[in-house]
Amino acid sequence: MIECRRRDDVRLSCQHGSSRRPEPDSPRPPEQVARLAPVLIATTLLAATLLAACSDSTTGPGAPTIHGGPDNPARDGSYTEAIVSENGIASLEPIVLGGVEQWILIRGHDLSNPVLVFLHGGPGSPAIPYARFSFEGLERHFTVVTWDQRGCGKSYYDGLDASTITFDRLLSDARELIEQMRSRFGVQKVYLMGLSWGSTIGTLTARDHPDLLHAYIGVGQAVDVERGIPIAHVAAVEQATALGREDALAALETIQTDPVDWEQAQELVDWLEELGLGDIHDHSLLPGFAAEAGALTEYTSANTSSEDDWRQLYASSPLIQDQTWLRTLDMIQQVPRLEVPVYFLSGRYDYKTPGVLVEEYHDALDAPAGKRMIWFENSAHVPFIEERSAFHSVMIDTILAGTRQ
Repeated sequence: MIECRRRDDVRLSCQHGSSRRPEPDSPRPPEQVARLAPVLIATTLLAATLLAACSDSTTGPGAPTIHGGPDNPARDGSYTEAIVSENGIASLEPIVLGGVEQWILIRGHDLSNPVLVFLHGGPGSPAIPYARFSFEGLERHFTVVTWDQRGCGKSYYDGLDASTITFDRLLSDARELIEQMRSRFGVQKVYLMGLSWGSTIGTLTARDHPDLLHAYIGVGQAVDVERGIPIAHVAAVEQATALGREDALAALETIQTDPVDWEQAQELVDWLEELGLGDIHDHSLLPGFAAEAGALTEYTSANTSSEDDWRQLYASSPLIQDQTWLRTLDMIQQVPRLEVPVYFLSGRYDYKTPGVLVEEYHDALDAPAGKRMIWFENSAHVPFIEERSAFHSVMIDTILAGTRQ
């Protein structure tokens, strides 16, 4: 994770089985959504996900139960694609974490399945836009909870105090979310998956609260940003040379990595994206992803149009203004032991969080409950987009099968 700045008990408030639903605030077409939330992690290039909801309805005696869909909108008129299942859920809803209202998306076909909580990257790159597209294949095996963290995406609102966006506050919000989901679904433990920035707070949560987790899954696992920058720079130069990109080589030559010039770090990230070593390796796949994902109905026009506002909010927050946490990050030293089963999932072409450092952390980590490093050979930073089928298989056949009691 080497991005340093961003260019970067609550009741459901929805109408249940209403014959007249509020008009959504005009869902955005894929081409407009494609610019939303350029993720340190992943993704909103295709974040044009599907439909959003908060309740159940049926069409008559003996009819299947429909969760979500346009007839069961959330409070703001947005909705998530319906799930038809007797014991399922498709719910888009606000909850309160740390005294601030924030939004989550919950999807699954069977509430008796284990709960999977996903922590997005950034900071400030919301996940709800790409969640259904990315995790649909997990919904028959997990109840998947996706959270837009405080102050970004659907969890942004005018008047939110930027001073509340701190490292410790987001870490606390994550713990509160897990506690609320445990209580809501009547489970003792959840699976916790963190992407990039989300892996930072995910790893610390796993260290501090192992009793809450079945397992921890780090995707694009953050290890040591300062050490990662020169590794990424070498890879970028090699890739630019292979592609004959003289423009990239000229620009990369000006970026200082020994010692690291933190003011130039974002420029390096931009070149990683350009060269297929950032979020997505094969950019030719993006139009197909966006078409498959469809319209983003989980967001209203107000949600999408506020992107510049939430990025400015994050830029003025203590989390971004004081990046000591980023520049001194060293998981090998700071989290040398985890008491839960640990899985690191890395794309072979990911140089935002270089796999060589993830592998080094894996080898050094004291993990008495077990650990495993899993590579995705055709992915960069976000394998659950580029290799969704393989990612789902790993989650179900390796992680779930290996940890479910």
